Amino acid sequence: MIRTFSWITLCISFCFGCQSYVDGAKRTLGEVTDDAQITAVVKVRLLNDPEVKGLRINVTTLRGVVMLEGRVPSDYAREKAIRITRETGSVVDVDDRLTVVE
Repeated sequence: MIRTFSWITLCISFCFGCQSYVDGAKRTLGEVTDDAQITAVVKVRLLNDPEVKGLRINVTTLRGVVMLEGRVPSDYAREKAIRITRETGSVVDVDDRLTVVE
């Protein structure tokens, strides 16, 4: 499990680290890599939680702010997804765009 997680994180960091971002200010390779790593860790944690069911949640990160977008089965799952994201290291803030679909 840990080897798989490390491999996924490395691949995502490599892929996203090679992209250039232009959003009014240039970002360093370290910032891009940090955001990619945060995204990967949050996504894995959401996928591993049986109540959240993270398959329907898109996770994107920009300068440490994580945007959660998608569908969750209940208000409890929504709150838990937000809590899991906030408890992930290096997360500055969470932009909640989740929809409860029962």
